[in-house]
Amino acid sequence: MIRLKDILNQVPYKTKRGISGITVKRITDDSRKVAPGDLFIALPGYNVDGYKFIGVAIKNGARVIVSEKDFEAPKNVIKVIVKDARAASGLIAANFYGRPSKKLRIVGVTGTNGKTTITYIIENIFKEAGIPAGVIGTINYRIGARRLPAANTTPGPIELQALFGKMLKSGVKDVVMEVSSHSLDQGRVDRVLFDVGIFTNITKEHLDYHKTIKKYFAAKVKLFDKLTDGAVAVLNNDDRMVSGLKKRIKNRSLTYGLTNRSDVMACSIKLSLDKTSFSVKTPVGSFAVSTRLIGRHNVSNILASVAAGIALKIPLGLIKKGIESFKAVPGRLELVDEGQPFKVFVDFAHTENALYNILSLLREVVPNRNIITVFGCGGNRDRAKRPLMGNVACKFSDNVIITSDNPRFEDPSAIISQIESGIRGEFSNYDIVEDRRDAIDKALSMASKGDVVVIAGKGHEKCQIIREVSKPFDDCAVVRSVLRKMI
Repeated sequence: MIRLKDILNQVPYKTKRGISGITVKRITDDSRKVAPGDLFIALPGYNVDGYKFIGVAIKNGARVIVSEKDFEAPKNVIKVIVKDARAASGLIAANFYGRPSKKLRIVGVTGTNGKTTITYIIENIFKEAGIPAGVIGTINYRIGARRLPAANTTPGPIELQALFGKMLKSGVKDVVMEVSSHSLDQGRVDRVLFDVGIFTNITKEHLDYHKTIKKYFAAKVKLFDKLTDGAVAVLNNDDRMVSGLKKRIKNRSLTYGLTNRSDVMACSIKLSLDKTSFSVKTPVGSFAVSTRLIGRHNVSNILASVAAGIALKIPLGLIKKGIESFKAVPGRLELVDEGQPFKVFVDFAHTENALYNILSLLREVVPNRNIITVFGCGGNRDRAKRPLMGNVACKFSDNVIITSDNPRFEDPSAIISQIESGIRGEFSNYDIVEDRRDAIDKALSMASKGDVVVIAGKGHEKCQIIREVSKPFDDCAVVRSVLRKMI
């Protein structure tokens, strides 16, 4: 039980009742999870307004209700009125769990691409350094060997602070987390202190939410307002917008890059379908590295991880070991091998830039073999990228099969038509197979010895979202099933 007075510390609020002696069992912003003695925060949602569920929370036994607007309630319910419930929720959660981020060393990774891969690499560097670590990201949340499902790339403030609390109790003192633009814009990480902030790049994405690239970038930049005094900003020097932040950020910065002169650089890069090797130059020394991760974009991801390791004062030898012992990220150029005479990769690429990164790499390393690409675009998301993705797919592939991704509440055929608008009349190397399973089947049946098949867009995801229903669908599992029947 936590005293309400302590939970509301530094929170601007009004209440008509004294709160001395009042204690709370738990805090939540989900009325369905309220139990007797809990505090419920009525958050103004983007789709659903929590104010409408105050009655449900009271019925379920809430002792305290935090809301932006007054409401009718029994005398035994304490009403706490705040100006901004979303801002208050972060501070309430931090207070309830004892301000855990102050006791943790936290690495935050933002940017359009590379966040997940970088968190995995840094986690492995921590492992080689003998440092227990926690990870919060798109695929799952990890506390040492424990795995928790991830509803969002960056969870809401209550779940986030609870995770930090669990990590501390388990002995974890270091955390690496993906920080999405949505979470920064919505204040989910307002009460988090970061010791290292990484900005990978910025390309068109989530414009259905942010509307303009300028607003999207501004949301990402908020991460660097949350750095501790001694924190380090790690910036991709190959991205013009990101590199420009060096002049604006008050903290010390480390830049990394492949093309522009940077603090952490790669040279003598050798690419193949099986591995990547290169030399790394840093302010504290140089080393050669060989990795199972393939592609120039992964060289960039590795450089970001090296810079983070340097910022955390991890010896170069352990950083090198962490890179070389790392195997793969689920759904990121994940190789599916059932003994077939061609390569099959499943990748999460769902923007034109991400698709370009993997397809241009493959075209470079297998110039004389066919590349067959299957992809679609998600519904109720940025529509502007659809024709652009079609163009990239057709430009770098020999054959493209346009299919359904997660259509959500949109008509899959309408999404496909918008993709086709970017290639119709310019390219003829594509087919349309709306059913994703059939599309994968067709692509695999087209492949010959030495060819490369790319199944893009969903990566690690285990379901396909059609309207309000999430149907089980795993690209890797489908590929394996089809291959086993073929071989």
